[in-house]
Amino acid sequence: MKKIQYLTLLTTIAISNLSIADDDRYEVAILQHGGSDSSHSKVFILDSKLGHMWTWEERSKFTTNDGKMAFGTRITYQGQLKPGKEIGEIVDFEKAVR
Repeated sequence: MKKIQYLTLLTTIAISNLSIADDDRYEVAILQHGGSDSSHSKVFILDSKLGHMWTWEERSKFTTNDGKMAFGTRITYQGQLKPGKEIGEIVDFEKAVR
C-alpha cells in the first residue's frame, strides 16, 4: 500500500512540475475523481505544443507484462495528435469494422 501512495505522490509532483516548467504547454483535465470512496481517479494530460497525450489512473486494474492481474497507479501514453491546415479538416479516419 505504501508503494502505491509513494507512486501517487511522485506522479502528482511530476504533473505539477510539468505545469510549473511551462505554464502554456501542458493541459490537465480530470476525467474521473475518486473522492473518498473506493473508485479510482483518472486524469487526461495533453502536451499542447507537440500533441502528445497520456492518461494517469489511480487504483487502476490492469494486466502486467507477465500476464497477471494487478491494481495500481499507471500512466498510459495515448498517442500524438496530428496538426491540420484549417479548422474542420479531418486529419485521421478509421473505417468502421462490420
